[in-house]
Amino acid sequence: MSIRYYPSFRVKTNLRTEGSDFLLNGKPYRGFYYQTFDSRFYSGKNPATGKNERLTPISTYENAPGINDYVAPYSAVEKFASSTGVKRLTAVQPNKTEPVSYYPTPTEQDYKKGSIVRYFVKRINDQGYVKEISQEEYASIKNGTATYDVSFYQIAELFWKLTGPINTVRLSQYDIRAGIVDTNKRLTENLDKTFLGIKAFIGEEYAKFSRVTQ
Repeated sequence: MSIRYYPSFRVKTNLRTEGSDFLLNGKPYRGFYYQTFDSRFYSGKNPATGKNERLTPISTYENAPGINDYVAPYSAVEKFASSTGVKRLTAVQPNKTEPVSYYPTPTEQDYKKGSIVRYFVKRINDQGYVKEISQEEYASIKNGTATYDVSFYQIAELFWKLTGPINTVRLSQYDIRAGIVDTNKRLTENLDKTFLGIKAFIGEEYAKFSRVTQ
């Protein structure tokens, strides 16, 4: 198979699942995977290694495989399923053994507010591997209601600026407009002091999800 090429800002590499997230050839897949910008998932640590086989997200809804691609919060998925009459497959209710990866999608309301909060988790004994999770997953770990042993995990939240100038600008002595990149970089580096690995996870993508305004 030819090696796929993606710019670094369009692919998340070195992700890992323990078998509760994806299927490969109809069977639960366990191991490393990567996620592309269009929410597709492939086996292997990155596009340059492994077989790069397409993974299918495990769906818990009947006749609606796309509803469980983990690009929306769990509560939003539940609300959508309820309003459209999609039937949940109770036979495959996930009893998760680890946190589920999540890819945030800011709403128009978020852009009006100018920021979101991003949530992360990692195993306490693993200083490098970080996974982004939903707010609901974060709350379940924090409250101890997750279906796995939360004592193995460390969680963190990160304020993420969405709008403003790309870099900080001084319009006058008293009018300083905080830049998107400068703000997100500073907050990420501060968090990395107590949540080692978050800086590497962000990977210099400090303008991610942003809309540049004046």
